[in-house]
Amino acid sequence: MKKLRVFQTVKLKGIVPGFSLKNLGTVLLFLLFLPYLITFLLGNISTGNRSEAWEESISQLEKGNTFVCNRTSLGEERIPLELYVADRLARSIDCDYELEALKAQAVLIRSAVLSEGKGAKDDITLADKSYGEGTVTEKVLQAVTETKGVSLSYHKNPISGAYFEVSNGATRNGSEVGLVECTYLKGVSCKRDFMSENFMKLIFYDEQEFEKIWEQIPKKELSAGEFADRDAVTEEVLENIILYRDSADYVLYVEKNGECVTGEQFRTAYHLPSSCFSLSREGKEIKISVRGVGHGLGMSQFGANEMAKEKKDYVEILNYFFQDVTITKFE
Repeated sequence: MKKLRVFQTVKLKGIVPGFSLKNLGTVLLFLLFLPYLITFLLGNISTGNRSEAWEESISQLEKGNTFVCNRTSLGEERIPLELYVADRLARSIDCDYELEALKAQAVLIRSAVLSEGKGAKDDITLADKSYGEGTVTEKVLQAVTETKGVSLSYHKNPISGAYFEVSNGATRNGSEVGLVECTYLKGVSCKRDFMSENFMKLIFYDEQEFEKIWEQIPKKELSAGEFADRDAVTEEVLENIILYRDSADYVLYVEKNGECVTGEQFRTAYHLPSSCFSLSREGKEIKISVRGVGHGLGMSQFGANEMAKEKKDYVEILNYFFQDVTITKFE
């Protein structure tokens, strides 16, 4: 396992011999932060022997005119785009997945970065506090190298490249969640996602705790017209709770005693893996049955991996999950 990091040289002042007791706190503070400093400088550098394939991939990914300027509390790092994509790829997907699934994910990450940079071809400024935490394997480097410069565009602009871990059996239409301009986010079937070990989860809350959490969620006022505009399907799950679902069965809104919250608000407040859920009562507890992991928009990573197992390449995978997009290579 190897890690990458582009870093600036940090100069430390020497400790003067013969210090007094009042300097002891300074020394202790230095010793306290020393491990973090070492991690910052060396944590992403391999200590083992690198293969020729590794060295060749690094050499290829360092080339190019586009850089990510990552600003954090430690300062600013100027990182070649493709090396940044490799680190982010390692942090965003199961790296044991098939190569073509990793390549599809790499394209989505690159597209998202270019989208944040408004298509810039030089420096793109980000604030990624987790940069450097990815364990970049040779397989990850291969996925990035073989898709170098490739991104998804819609109407000649790079797209945000939505993805998530596993669906409830289908992905969502962007237009149904208010993303009217993102018509490339289409709903498609993911018939094998049920095979994921994370497909189904049951969560229980006692009634008092459930009510307490509900009261803390900021409420949203929605008219009947707004429900109708999104073609929501209503479902009364308990005597005073109504769920409004989209065509993929994800919850758009939850209405309780005339008050509304969005499905994503509910998901966050109750710590659910996705907004595809149902409610029922078991004794004095509320049971929440959840399917899928993530927001359900764009590419299901598990679904992409299943397609890769069937010998679909990353272009076929991306064209399946995204409608009317153009796959381009800018450098």
